[in-house]
Amino acid sequence: MSLQGKIYTKYVMALNKIVRAALKPNVEYNNINDIDLTEIKRLKSEYGIGGMILDVDGTILHELEYIPTSVLKTLKLLNQEFKIYLVSNNKNERIAEFAKKLGIGYMPFAFKPRRKPFIKASFEMGLEPENVMVVGDGFLTDILGGQRMGMVTGAVKDVDTTPER
Repeated sequence: MSLQGKIYTKYVMALNKIVRAALKPNVEYNNINDIDLTEIKRLKSEYGIGGMILDVDGTILHELEYIPTSVLKTLKLLNQEFKIYLVSNNKNERIAEFAKKLGIGYMPFAFKPRRKPFIKASFEMGLEPENVMVVGDGFLTDILGGQRMGMVTGAVKDVDTTPER
């Protein structure tokens, strides 16, 4: 990671601590794998969720590393139950290829928490913002961005790093 990237990461982490105290997501998860079939049914009935905007770094993968098999299984399940759109402030060609293979929309360099990426993702999924859930690890980028659009928000504490079985 470049020096600029490291500085940005530290800056966002510091802001996240401040923002975390002020913002409360609708749901909190240890990692993305907590969104199982039972949770999916609950999200649909309680919030009317039809689609998900998923953050990439810190939510699906860690620092552009491989995507764990358990996370791949969760993404496939989510893709069967919801319309999915990956939105990242970074660019990762491997994720773009992966998203294309699964038929999932992907937006790099999104500049979250700007409204535009959330509007575009909702539009691409054919859903109103109130029927979309934003799931991510960044309170400043993901949670604030989603709440500004009236979306349901889910905070993820970390990427699942469980050894593969």
